[in-house]
Order: sequence, then structure tokens, then C-alpha cells
Amino acid sequence: MIKFVDIKIGDDVTFFALIESMQKRFTPNKSGYYGATLSDGETSIDARIWDCSLIESKDITAGNVYRFTAHVNEYAGKAQYVIKNIEIVDASEIDVSKFFKTAPLSKEDLNKGIKTYLKKITNPILYKLCVNLISKVASEYFEYPAAMSMHHNFLHGLAYHTYTMLQLAEKLLELYPGMNTNLLYAGVILHDIGKTKELSGSKAPVYTQEGNLLGHIVIGLQMVAVAASEEGVEDSEEVKMLEHMIASHHGELEFGSPKEPGIMEAYALHLIDLMDSKMAAISPEVSKTKKGQSTSPIGSLGRKPLYVPDID
Repeated sequence: MIKFVDIKIGDDVTFFALIESMQKRFTPNKSGYYGATLSDGETSIDARIWDCSLIESKDITAGNVYRFTAHVNEYAGKAQYVIKNIEIVDASEIDVSKFFKTAPLSKEDLNKGIKTYLKKITNPILYKLCVNLISKVASEYFEYPAAMSMHHNFLHGLAYHTYTMLQLAEKLLELYPGMNTNLLYAGVILHDIGKTKELSGSKAPVYTQEGNLLGHIVIGLQMVAVAASEEGVEDSEEVKMLEHMIASHHGELEFGSPKEPGIMEAYALHLIDLMDSKMAAISPEVSKTKKGQSTSPIGSLGRKPLYVPDID
């Protein structure tokens, strides 16, 4: 089966791909077209469908795999796939599961890994809150991506992002005295819990109405408040500090945090989250780029490419 890495600019090709996302847009003269992101299970590419009837007459939707015929143009220094035809695929033709990118670890391994850190939380209030909240959204927590496009945008991405952050947190606790281990681990485990309601699903998600209107930080704070009330601990120091960490984990007001970090644990959470989200987006691009060359533009870096040193 043909992969995007084997296709070159100027080629006319037919291939199977998953529509990760798709949106109808309009040119300056008001002509409609569709922009789409397609995945072969390993690589995602940018595509344009100028003939809207290819989408609308067949009820083509994101989250499904189709057979595409395309011509590959060069646009803004990279390949752009101009779709000429789209065909619905019979389930017997291909293994659809291979087109969905997944975390490097299985859901079972992620569940086990996160539980290992959960058991390290010895504060009963923080432990019970974590268990209570995860149990309510366990399916979503271990299935959903961490984001739609910028980082960990694959199956089990939210849990994988959380697990790698817990490992980073463990190292910071070893290196920098003064932090409360229970609070930092609980903050990492619950900082993105709101994404289980912000996103619509695990495959080709869109923002829910709640996600669009509130965002995952506010949703997460609401979820913690409800759980704390159920436990009768809403006025505890633990809950106040945990809520502050969730509220401030984006670090700055301009990046969506209602508050900036005001305790060491919150500042550490912000830095860990920032590091993991950036490095997780950078690493795959660097890994697939030859030494002595630059990566493709990286979305989470403002579409800045990075040079890969030609050093053994």
C-alpha cells in the first residue's frame, strides 16, 4: 500500500487515507472548496478539494478512510495534494485501524503506568479526587487525543501525554527540593481532565459545544469542584491548590490561563506541560528528517522548521 513518504511533487497517485479533519472554505471570489488533513497512519498531509461535489454528493466525512486520486503540487515550499476523486472503501479492502495514529504505548500499559504514580499519592484527599475523577471518564481519559492538532493528536494521546509528564515530574522532584510530591502528581494527572468533555471523541474529534464555550481549563475546574463537593472537601487546602494548578497550567494569561502560577508546584506543572507538548511535536519531525537538512514547518513552533545537525 502506497505511503505519503513515497509520493513526490508532480506525481499523479491513487492511495488510501484517513480524513483526520476537513473544513469548507471560500476563495476571495467566494468559490467554495474543502481543505483537509489526510493520514496514511504514519504521516499527515495537506489536501485541497476544489470540486465540492466530491464531498457533498457522497456524504464524505472526517474520521473515515477513503480511496483518493490526486495530483501533487508544490505550494509554499511543500507538497499539496489536489484531490481529483474520492471513493468509498469496502471494509474488506483494507484494515482501517492501521490509518489511525496511536500512542507508542498501549492503553493497558498507559493505565498501568499512570496507576503506578497514582499509588504514590499518599495524601487521602488528593488520592480520592484523582480516583473519583478518572473513574467517571476512564474510557475518554485513556482513549482521547490530548489535542486536535498541535501535540499528542493521536489515539490514547491524552493518557500518553499525562504519563510522560509524570515521568518528567518525578525527575524534577529529585532535582529541585521544596515541592509537594502529592500535589504535583495530582496536578499532572488532572490538569487536562477537562479535555474528556472538551473534545467529541477519540477519532477525528471536534470541539463540543462545552469545549467551544468554556475550554478544558474551566471544564476541568468544574469537574474538580463537583468531585470535591461529593467528597465534602471543597474547602480544603488540597482542593484550593489543585484548582490553582489546573487554572494556571498554561502559564500566562495570553495562553488561556485564568491565573499565572502562584506556587512552585503550579510553575513546575506549567513547565512540564510546555516541554512535553513542544518536544512531542518536534521529535517525530526531527526523527524523519535526514541529517544536514531542515524539518518541515512545525505547527507548535509557529510553523518554524528546525535544522538537524549533520553530526555522528
